[in-house]
Amino acid sequence: MASEPPIPAAPISDAVTVRMYKGLLGDCFLLQLASAAGRSFILIDCGVLQGIQGASDRMVQVANDIVAATGGRIDLLVVTHEHWDHISGFAHAAEVFFGGRLKIDTLWMAWTENDADPQAQGLRARFDRAKMAVAAAATTAAHLAARGVTGAAEVTAGLEAFIGPVERGLAAAGGPRTGRQILQALKQAAGAVAYLEPGQVVATPGATPLKAYVLGPPRSAARLFKALPSAGDNKETYLAGDGLDHADHLLGAVAAGEAEAGPETPFPRRYEYAQEDVAHGGDPTLDWLKAAYVDGPAWRRIDADWLGGAGALALKLDSNTNNTSLVLAFETPAKKVLLFAADAQVGNWLSWYDQTYPPTALGGPVGVGVEDILLRTVVYKMGHHGSHNATLDAQGLERMTDPSLVVFIPVVETDARAQGTAGWNMPFPDILKRALELSKGAVLRGDTHAGRAPDGRSLGTDAAILACVGEDPAGLFVDYRLPAPLVGAFAATKA
Repeated sequence: MASEPPIPAAPISDAVTVRMYKGLLGDCFLLQLASAAGRSFILIDCGVLQGIQGASDRMVQVANDIVAATGGRIDLLVVTHEHWDHISGFAHAAEVFFGGRLKIDTLWMAWTENDADPQAQGLRARFDRAKMAVAAAATTAAHLAARGVTGAAEVTAGLEAFIGPVERGLAAAGGPRTGRQILQALKQAAGAVAYLEPGQVVATPGATPLKAYVLGPPRSAARLFKALPSAGDNKETYLAGDGLDHADHLLGAVAAGEAEAGPETPFPRRYEYAQEDVAHGGDPTLDWLKAAYVDGPAWRRIDADWLGGAGALALKLDSNTNNTSLVLAFETPAKKVLLFAADAQVGNWLSWYDQTYPPTALGGPVGVGVEDILLRTVVYKMGHHGSHNATLDAQGLERMTDPSLVVFIPVVETDARAQGTAGWNMPFPDILKRALELSKGAVLRGDTHAGRAPDGRSLGTDAAILACVGEDPAGLFVDYRLPAPLVGAFAATKA
């Protein structure tokens, strides 16, 4: 970590700096807004995917740098959604975030995190039910794999990325464990909490505020649960009905008490045999085992095929949670936009076109639509680490035609490709190629040096853009300070 962070210790006039923390398959961004009125800091998410080697140490480094850069106080924390790769830093570095070293003045979350909101309550119940099924299936897969059942090990590997925080969490001294506990702890730690609605136009708190358009998440259920594009022969193959049906059967068994020890296995405890019985010549191939788990219903067969339904459910749960992402478009005084799309997928993106931002909030007679917002975007935080269904083409990236566009991709490609059994294709090649074209090579990734591809090749980035980029020599972060014409003049008086 650099001994003197590029973010200056004293206010400077009319500047916006975006810091992306690197080496994370996860999101953590620190914005500094500076003017004659003072400095304001906005932290957007803080996490890394579970299971990444050195994750805890990395997040402690990140948290310490945030304290150093901000002087121990942030005006605004934005938590976009509950996924571990966006919030795990608050657990890894609990001593920093909940031990008094960093003060959080205001916390912004989506309406989906409002405990008093009836629709949010319904979503939470739905997600909790799905989490229970996925966790149960993963534990069962592990049991079956230990018994040599073909295919079970592959199921376990595929589900690991989805269930870890749900069941095991992360032990942190004095800190929260699960995603839900982290969010509750942040609500308690913040001086004020606001739950944002799509279509709102609000000002960020602090001495130097930005206007923020709230694009998502949508209220429409049809939008919330749409993760994939509508076109294509294989548009929703992993969401096959059988998979969801099997998960429902599993939950039914748990609710009926067939798994007396809780939602961890569909094998009732009264039918399990002890390892010592096997060691002393016990026969595990009992008649009941064949009847219940070989010749029985598909959702309970011991051949592990039924567990494929849990994989479908896990992917659906993951996508639905991504679509609850709080998406913000920050506007500078020069009317340029910094778009932070979190992990928004197709339905969330499409919902941005469902609303027009009120003219009263903009000081003009006509409301603004998302087409205009995208046209003025000069910073795009790419959705979901560059995955295939988290950046729209014609209704998304293709509209970002400002010649000053810079794209941030918080990704470590080698870590992404090591996930599950087949790897995650992040960043998706076609999206990356188009981002490079539209930004003229100004793509800043979490796993490369500015202006360079992972293999060291030059991206042909404009020298003027590179002059605005500063990198920590230790590789902890990259800073992009917007050129002055993209910032404009902040109000001279303190907000």
